[in-house]
Amino acid sequence: MKLQAVSNRKLYIQIADQIRDQILAGTVDGGQQLPSERDLAVSLGVSRPTVREALIALEVAGFVEVRVGVGAFVRDRSRGGVPLPDQGHSPIEIMRVRRLLEPEAAALASQTISPEGTSRLGETMRSMQAEAAKGGWSSESDRVLHMTIAEASGNSMLREVLDILWSSRSEEVDTRFHEHLAAMPEVREHILDDHGKIVGAIVAGNGEAAREAMAAHLDFVTAAMLKAWD
Repeated sequence: MKLQAVSNRKLYIQIADQIRDQILAGTVDGGQQLPSERDLAVSLGVSRPTVREALIALEVAGFVEVRVGVGAFVRDRSRGGVPLPDQGHSPIEIMRVRRLLEPEAAALASQTISPEGTSRLGETMRSMQAEAAKGGWSSESDRVLHMTIAEASGNSMLREVLDILWSSRSEEVDTRFHEHLAAMPEVREHILDDHGKIVGAIVAGNGEAAREAMAAHLDFVTAAMLKAWD
């Protein structure tokens, strides 16, 4: 009886493997633009978000350059490339789990946050506003704000789960994904405004408004991640 080994590699890494093999085989030249996300998704029989994650994995490994709003371009193959980053998680799956948990954390925090927590949120917002004014964005400030809210929820298990999810943000593919988002001024401005609404609702003790503001924020970020880039 002949059986094939079952691969437990993530789908986007399997897709990245195929594209990398085509690049190394010389099917496309250095500097050449790859087919669009839509065309790749159709030819591979997968979703466009999966293709996008694959392209970013290839970018991290040095095989392509992703230009938001334009497409993905093959880098000079003589540069080689490092192994694909296949130990991380899907950035989009992480966002979907956060969407399930963080709105409730925000609602709980509005009822239980300490004066110290309120002060930390205010300081973090001021830091983010200063960073945005300079055209920058700190993922650490983002983490501090969200984890302050998780801590203030008063639920240690919820905080631990969210800490695991936020730790995944430091993985290579997830980090690069959010770097692309942060490079878009309109996205940065929208996120800053979202954070202000979340903090305002929590400080005011309005649980339902905090829940809705966090949900709207995470929906926006997810939509930005899924929006066509080419």
